Amino acid sequence: MKNYESIKYTWEHRIAFLRTEKQLLGHNTLRGYLHDLDKIFLKLFLDPKTVHTIHRRYSRHHELKAKTEADYIQMIIDWECARFTKPDKPLNARETLNKHYPTLKDKIEPLLDRFNL
Repeated sequence: MKNYESIKYTWEHRIAFLRTEKQLLGHNTLRGYLHDLDKIFLKLFLDPKTVHTIHRRYSRHHELKAKTEADYIQMIIDWECARFTKPDKPLNARETLNKHYPTLKDKIEPLLDRFNL
């Protein structure tokens, strides 16, 4: 299968996302169940780098499209769970915010505090 390892990487991340979402929110959301599914389907036809670019440009859990509190919560869950399945992303949510997205601190820090992260 084309891009099998990349699809597996994304699938394992989705499972970690759902576990983290349930731990933080007490339930899973529709957005949680749909998290990164676009990447899995696109990787059947496109190379992973192209999929990454498309996904970040249009997904509301990434900084370019995030606008609502729900978007930022999904972003936090994404950052928090990445360290469990992505060896290239070992930081927790707060560390990711401080290192990569300091301009989002005013929106993200209150949510991190709410979830005791």
